[in-house]
Amino acid sequence: MRKALPRSTPLLRTLPLLFPLAACAGGEVAPSPDDPTRRVPAEWEPHAATWMQWPGPWEAAMRPAFADIVQVVQAYEPVHMLIGEEAKSKAQATLAEQGVTETDLTWHLVPTDNAWMRDNGPIWVEVNGALTVLDFGFDAWGGNFGEDIPYTNDDAVPTFVADTTGAPREDHGAYVLERGNLEVNGAGVALLNWDCQDDRNPGLSQTEHEAILSEALGLSKILWAYGHDPADGTLGHIDGYARFLDADTVAIGETSWGAETEDALAAACEAAGLEVVRVPAPGATDYMNWLVGDGFVVGMAFGDAKADGVAEALLTAAFVGRDVYMIDATSLWESGGGVHCVTNDQPGG
Repeated sequence: MRKALPRSTPLLRTLPLLFPLAACAGGEVAPSPDDPTRRVPAEWEPHAATWMQWPGPWEAAMRPAFADIVQVVQAYEPVHMLIGEEAKSKAQATLAEQGVTETDLTWHLVPTDNAWMRDNGPIWVEVNGALTVLDFGFDAWGGNFGEDIPYTNDDAVPTFVADTTGAPREDHGAYVLERGNLEVNGAGVALLNWDCQDDRNPGLSQTEHEAILSEALGLSKILWAYGHDPADGTLGHIDGYARFLDADTVAIGETSWGAETEDALAAACEAAGLEVVRVPAPGATDYMNWLVGDGFVVGMAFGDAKADGVAEALLTAAFVGRDVYMIDATSLWESGGGVHCVTNDQPGG
């Protein structure tokens, strides 16, 4: 998620990026190192559903884009929408005005603080083949948008999802991890931005970060990106820079605001044996924040026919057999994120 900060922060100098991991001994929140099968499924694997949190009054500008997303997703897989009880009827009316039906749309009356469920929602992991909710800490992006931003309700969402779905839950609340800063290939390789993780969990060494992440997520390798746009309050969520297209291929943006970080990450990925595809992003745009689901892809469109077309062609070629929809992402982008940021996919099917 790319959000505007109320103040500027310095852009960190790009550093070497590749850090292979080995199995590490456990800490307080880590699962047993004896677990032989633990992995985070890739987004293109089968889904059980997509989860979202309805935008409140401060994020109302995003509601038309939410309707566009729901209308696409519900044609392919169930949508679960979290919303406060008093807001449900108006939300239903808003969606109906844009032609969204109640088909495969389930409303859950639960309080939330924001609409960015990618970040505060659960991270799903397969433990011995069974899907489990990992409940990491959420602290409203480290307070980078102001110390008064509420997040207590959002921090409780993974527990709600686990209880609702009947999935087991692991408590990793001592470590802060937003799903927008975790990109996986389903085969043990992950991309994260160091700036974000270092900010959320101050005082930990990189080795300590790697130990926690590798054990909890079943990782064998992490590729770190360094640096972030000074206007980005998340301090560099990886889903604004790079996304896996398959287990061996990474798409990396070519933006005006992240070139140093993107170029260094591309070099590190190539050095690690991954194929790299660059995605042009003229002006202040970013095409990386797509959602892949069962039979569909929802991409970001900005009204630039040429650039939108390049992004659509890339998604069509990368995800063969899926229908690609490019929705107007302007309101999401101006609010600080994109399609991926406001959705949280549940593996299964």
